[in-house]
Amino acid sequence: MSKNVKRTLLGLAAVVILVGLALPKLPSGGNGGEVGAAGEAGPGDPGALTVDVHVVQPVLLRDRTLAVGSLIANEVVDLRSEASGRLVEIGFTEGSPVSEGDLLARINDRDLQAQRSRLESRKRLVEQREARQTRLVEEGGVSQEDLDATRSEREVLEAELEMVEAELEKTQVRAPFDGVVGLRRVSPGSYISPETSITTVQVLDPLRLQFSIPARYSGRVAEGDPVRFRVEGEEADGEGVVYVVDPAVQEGTRTLALRARTPNPDGRFRPGAFATVDVIFDEVDDALTVPSVAVRPQVEGQQVFVYRDGEAQAVPVETGIRTRSSVQITEGLQSGDSVITTGFHQLQPGVPVAVAEVSEGLPAEEPAEDDVLEEPVQGEVPSAPAGGGSR
Repeated sequence: MSKNVKRTLLGLAAVVILVGLALPKLPSGGNGGEVGAAGEAGPGDPGALTVDVHVVQPVLLRDRTLAVGSLIANEVVDLRSEASGRLVEIGFTEGSPVSEGDLLARINDRDLQAQRSRLESRKRLVEQREARQTRLVEEGGVSQEDLDATRSEREVLEAELEMVEAELEKTQVRAPFDGVVGLRRVSPGSYISPETSITTVQVLDPLRLQFSIPARYSGRVAEGDPVRFRVEGEEADGEGVVYVVDPAVQEGTRTLALRARTPNPDGRFRPGAFATVDVIFDEVDDALTVPSVAVRPQVEGQQVFVYRDGEAQAVPVETGIRTRSSVQITEGLQSGDSVITTGFHQLQPGVPVAVAEVSEGLPAEEPAEDDVLEEPVQGEVPSAPAGGGSR
């Protein structure tokens, strides 16, 4: 056999071996029993579309917005003396309650006290002379002109006494209302003036809560509306009632300023504390909500797909309060319905579906601004239906 023939036979043998090695890797002509396309069922239900559902249940729904604010005293005053002089008396203990009119501080007033004593003595002499002259005028011993001069002198002394009394009042610092006195900023013996701050007096029960909300909510808040707030470091929330709404919107921030009052009988809240405020516009005790993605807009309205008897059924609905995560359904659904939340690109009324995952209750995300705070209604939350949420 020639060398060329041998080369040819060896080449053919190599080709046959390579083809034999490659044949097991080629796909077989059958289906394989499972379709890997996303959104379709496995071997047990090859024609159904796999979807997730949300089981509708009643929740406590609050339509609200979040804001930031601060607590301030219901009344607060920075106590200062109206006169200048040496501080000779301090009549309060820091952090203690005081009553209206209590003497809290006094400036040296010896010169004014001396002036008052001198004027009072002169006034007594003039009054005695006036009494004698009044009797003598009736007897004709003194002229009416002399009596009038004495009376005028008495009136001048009375006016001078009033001026001294007014100056004496300026040397005394008294509590303007019932409250709690703050830290002392001066010491006895120091020279003070009207610019010197002595201490503060604050009313701590109730407190005022000051905050602002976006101007777009201006038509949804009014006096008497409830608010909730949380202060850092406090486990329990506080509650208040709006008592004033600023009539004007702040031009720089386009926000609306509000103030609410909150009771503080135990003093657990302090003025100046930062607060996260929950402004409640509306409240529904047993609202039915679904994830926002489940509501599909249509020409004639809005609808959701509900899982019933193994199929997807389109249900027209009416919506209410809308948040970033959920939508209130006011008409069209009832408690226990299983609303489809995935597969919308292939979803049509009557399409067979298989449930892959069932969710119920509230959205997992934390409440954010413009969201509502939803809480399950105790004793009214149904369990998920058997069989993947079907009814």
